[in-house]
Amino acid sequence: MKKIIIAITSFILIIFTILIFSKPSRYELMKKANMISAGSYAFSETYNLNYSEAKVIKAIKEFKEQNPIHQVPEVSISSNSSFVLEDKRSENGLWFIVYFYDANKNKILNIAVRGNETNTNLEFESVNDGLKIGNWKRINLDFSYDENEQLKKRFEESFLNSIKKLLESS
Repeated sequence: MKKIIIAITSFILIIFTILIFSKPSRYELMKKANMISAGSYAFSETYNLNYSEAKVIKAIKEFKEQNPIHQVPEVSISSNSSFVLEDKRSENGLWFIVYFYDANKNKILNIAVRGNETNTNLEFESVNDGLKIGNWKRINLDFSYDENEQLKKRFEESFLNSIKKLLESS
């Protein structure tokens, strides 16, 4: 009987260890832990840039001018009307909200920018599927681990790395 209890306990410990140390399991645990996080962008993926907020916003604008394919086309909520998602300061003035268009995937990326004279955070907040607004899903919450990692990698490769190069050259 003692051997059976030891075997069951060992099996449970092995399963627990596998779950704790696997990336998808840690991702799911972090999603649960972030539910109690405070702030506007509790689930977003944060990218820290050692540049002023003004320089980062300028680099984003320059990136979009150089790459018009990443400017969001007109969007709609209903089939009757369309409008442009404008990059602008949030109503409370704390964040500069940016939208990128990933034409290859037909997705809109929502980024919040906040910083000071020496340091700025880009918060990759959410993704809208298609040009009809209302299909927003939050990064680090609404996607599977693999899909989430792919979206972050695509953002970094298609947008962030180019913006960093513009910052370095300015």
